[in-house]
Amino acid sequence: MLMKVIKSSEICSLIKDGDMVFYPGITLGGFAEESVIEIEKSFLATGHPRDLTVYWQSGVGNRGDRGFAHMAYEGLLKRGVGGHLKGCGPAVERLAGENKAEIYNFPQGVMATMPRYIAAKKPGVITKVGLGTMMDPRQGGGAMNQKARDAEDLVEIINIHGEEWLLYKLPKIDVTIIRGTYADEKGNISIKKEGYQLGQLALAEAAKACGGIVICQVEKIISSGAIPPKEVKVPGIMVDYVYVAKPEYHWQTAQTVYNPVYAGEYKVPLDSIPLEKLSPRKVIARRAAMELSPYSVVNLGVGIPEAVSSVATEENVLHLLTLTTEAGGIGGVPANKHDFGCCWNADATLEMADQFDFYDGGGLDFGCLGALQIDEKGNVNSSMLNGGGIGVGGFMNVAGGSKKIVFTTIFCGGMEARLGDGKLEITREGDIKKFTNALEQISFNGELAIKDKKEVMFVTERAVFELTEAGVELKEVAPGISIEEDILDQMDFMPIIKDVKLMPAGIFNEKWGGLAEVMERKMKG
Repeated sequence: MLMKVIKSSEICSLIKDGDMVFYPGITLGGFAEESVIEIEKSFLATGHPRDLTVYWQSGVGNRGDRGFAHMAYEGLLKRGVGGHLKGCGPAVERLAGENKAEIYNFPQGVMATMPRYIAAKKPGVITKVGLGTMMDPRQGGGAMNQKARDAEDLVEIINIHGEEWLLYKLPKIDVTIIRGTYADEKGNISIKKEGYQLGQLALAEAAKACGGIVICQVEKIISSGAIPPKEVKVPGIMVDYVYVAKPEYHWQTAQTVYNPVYAGEYKVPLDSIPLEKLSPRKVIARRAAMELSPYSVVNLGVGIPEAVSSVATEENVLHLLTLTTEAGGIGGVPANKHDFGCCWNADATLEMADQFDFYDGGGLDFGCLGALQIDEKGNVNSSMLNGGGIGVGGFMNVAGGSKKIVFTTIFCGGMEARLGDGKLEITREGDIKKFTNALEQISFNGELAIKDKKEVMFVTERAVFELTEAGVELKEVAPGISIEEDILDQMDFMPIIKDVKLMPAGIFNEKWGGLAEVMERKMKG
């Protein structure tokens, strides 16, 4: 079939009720947003298409009303399987929480690599990522609500050579809707201005392997031969339909229309990047950064971990590290907030699936991740809060592939503090305990991490803990903090207490300047 140019309003005529649709995307990057707007319009006007099964790679949207939020309707969505929920916005979280569709969450690395397994007609994604966690069928198999738990089991435990593995089942794709920058008249697709490589080729191949169709959103159609062969991301023989999007639905990320630095067109002085302001979040990032070793390959998760890159830049140690993002960035400084996954001054931008292969294979020296809840065994919940599904994104792949893991969190949610003079003063205690044995889900299994001989730490603004074979041990407290009142009284379990030291006083001041010295000591051994 020759590629056909269509209007976005024609997309709904190509999607049948009950179809399975697979989307790439992270924030709004690589996401064909105009297609979901047209699907939403059609569903609200006619009730069709309906009962769709939709797979998506990551948090797709602006955590508000854009992106995948346009698909969050009862009746429109029968089943959703995604790498993240909260990033898709409140409408998706409500759809899951109110049990109006079957909602599953799989690790982002599974979602990223899944298309190439479908393309090659493999039996499934077979991995140890997720064993002993909420992905394990013995703990829910990734189901995020009762409707999913009552539906099909999408994850199986299999045994290979005496070892347990998880097998994530593969869907049969009817439609994939990808995005590029340009399409030529033969349907060849370039992603020249994209900030990410999100498996566009693998998804096109997967759809073709299933007998499905490939639709591509672009910003412009250009003449045949205008795209150099090595810049063709998806050849036209795999593309059935192309439409030109309105500019407002073709943003590079959820907060940036277009930044040529993210596309790798040029680099900028790093001192032009905004730095983190002093706050408990920055204190945590500084203390976490002290666990970095020179020449480490590093991944920094969303939230507090994002601030670690700002600290490393401000402290002039960035040249000693290689920061990476799960979306494929190598080197430079990871962008934060709704530009998450892009990089300032990246050395390379890999396919997201290739990056996850590197992670899953143990390529990370250091991973810094956020945590919602931590129990006495070092298990961590990062995927569910107050019964609402958040999702894990790349959390499990980073935790599984890192030799050293530092989890970061505010000690009690809702706290307020005064910083300065080398100490921390709690001015209002928070009312949400993070150190509790009542985990809503297990996103990280502490006992398995100990068996795998991983170094695991938990860093907060007032205390630092280490995971040992005996449990969670208190190692440091902030100057100005009472162990009894400010730490033990705010935990639901008693940590191991042996030799407790003070956290470095300098990290509580406006200016620090101590990270380079920490790194230098490590280089000297």
